[in-house]
Amino acid sequence: MRSHDDEHSPPESDFSDGLAERVENIPTDERVYQTALELYEPTQVSEVAERADCSKNAARRHLKRLAEIGLLTRVMDNPESFERNESYFEWRRFNRLSELSDSEYKKRVGELLSENESYQKQYDAERPGEIDPLEYTEYGDPEQVWLELNNWEAIQTEIQELRRARHDERVDEGVA
Repeated sequence: MRSHDDEHSPPESDFSDGLAERVENIPTDERVYQTALELYEPTQVSEVAERADCSKNAARRHLKRLAEIGLLTRVMDNPESFERNESYFEWRRFNRLSELSDSEYKKRVGELLSENESYQKQYDAERPGEIDPLEYTEYGDPEQVWLELNNWEAIQTEIQELRRARHDERVDEGVA
């Protein structure tokens, strides 16, 4: 038991408590799917099986199914390896964005344009790529500036993706 006086003592329980039981309750196909979402580089079936806590045969069967629907790409046959199919995830994101209602679309674009404008005023620039975080230390720690610039870039990307999904003609309206 951890006392209030000793903040460095170990907690009463840790994350691993009950982990086996929680994993046991998740079906194998779901564990393989969750693992597959993280395959950013070619990964062998044996590693997926280990990470998903299942047999190689079960992992192989589920990975092949995920490759058939386009979520994964089979990159090697021997040893059999798979990785995420990024174009599949881009396609899904585009479809989700295109299904937003008019009010959801307008609200989200409005919020993003407002944030974009704030960054443009803050850094006196049109795009985050124009800024070198090391030259903008007056805005804070270079690491914080870098994080803000990454966020700004993500905002501009989302604006562009939303507009493309809606076939909005203003895609290039000051947003990279």
